[in-house]
Amino acid sequence: MKGDQTKLVHGGDPNPRILGSVVPPIFQSATYEQNEEGGYHDGKYIRMSNTPGHDLLHDKLSLICETESALVTSSGMAAITSALLANLEQGDVLLAENRLYGGTEAFISEDLPRRGVRIERFDGMDPASWGTPPEGAKVLYCEAITNPICRVADFSKLIEWARKHGLFTIIDATFATPILLRPASVGFDLEVHSATKGLNGHGDIAAGLVAGNRKNIEKVRLCLNYLGGHLDAHAGFLLYRGLRTLGLRVERQCENALGLARYLSTHPRVKAVNYPSLESHPDHAHCLEYMDGRGGGGLSMEIEGDAETAQRVCASTRFMANAPSLGGVETLIVRPAASSHASVSPEVRERYGVTEGLIRVACGVEDLEDLVDDIDQALEGSHA
Repeated sequence: MKGDQTKLVHGGDPNPRILGSVVPPIFQSATYEQNEEGGYHDGKYIRMSNTPGHDLLHDKLSLICETESALVTSSGMAAITSALLANLEQGDVLLAENRLYGGTEAFISEDLPRRGVRIERFDGMDPASWGTPPEGAKVLYCEAITNPICRVADFSKLIEWARKHGLFTIIDATFATPILLRPASVGFDLEVHSATKGLNGHGDIAAGLVAGNRKNIEKVRLCLNYLGGHLDAHAGFLLYRGLRTLGLRVERQCENALGLARYLSTHPRVKAVNYPSLESHPDHAHCLEYMDGRGGGGLSMEIEGDAETAQRVCASTRFMANAPSLGGVETLIVRPAASSHASVSPEVRERYGVTEGLIRVACGVEDLEDLVDDIDQALEGSHA
């Protein structure tokens, strides 16, 4: 199989099919017969993420990510925290990109220091500022398309710098999905995703993904086994189903996001639009190099007015739901300062552009004309 969409439809399917079923069944069993070989982590058990349903998902996901191995988890945060905890020890330094999803930001700034891990920041968009990492630096963590400002780093330069200094690299590629970016091909050691978002695409489960080589994934799996962040059997079935349309959905979402971004760029109520496919975006060249110019389904805009005005916009759309998340078939609109970054201090939010008037739109697969009409009437109504 060569094409992405073919891999998504057929990759990982059991051969021969189980009792002739074209759609793989749900393996709704917590435990399995044991052969008494191996150790604690080897027995077939749902918490060990090694049931038949898990294996099917791992095969399909490693194929589309183009990695040796993959591991599904109970949520995106389970994937992120397991990947970090498996590779950090007391006394280590984590180099964290300074524009991160609010949940990740809260974990690394509040929880990891209590475990003896020191956090140092770097600006992924400014290679000249990187210099020499502090003593004890072990892991570098960044995002493919930052949430919600939509910045894209020069990944080759980042990997070159990390390798020069012996850093283990982890990237959150949720906004990009494997359709737009294969982090392993760029040189990242691990990629993590909130599979709740684009990979599933239907807003009805929570799930996560870690992908990389076998050695690195096994290390994360052993950590996850103790933490208990395994994926439920039925959620796994829904994720497997959602993955089959990932390529089709991402293509339409990118088209919608670019069309909406271009429209909003000329709107008198909008001060700025953040979307890397726009020629005016500061990282447009990186988007072209690493993602063929496709910036994903998410964009953000800074509007005229304050937090109250922005909230009125989000509450005034006719069919865009005022709700967090992204990557689904339906378009969502939200104010990040009150949702994804609510746990981040106002000072830090402002420093990295997550202002009170910032609105994020996660495009679905509706008709672009309807998306434009909906956001237009919401913007006009908020200033009436």
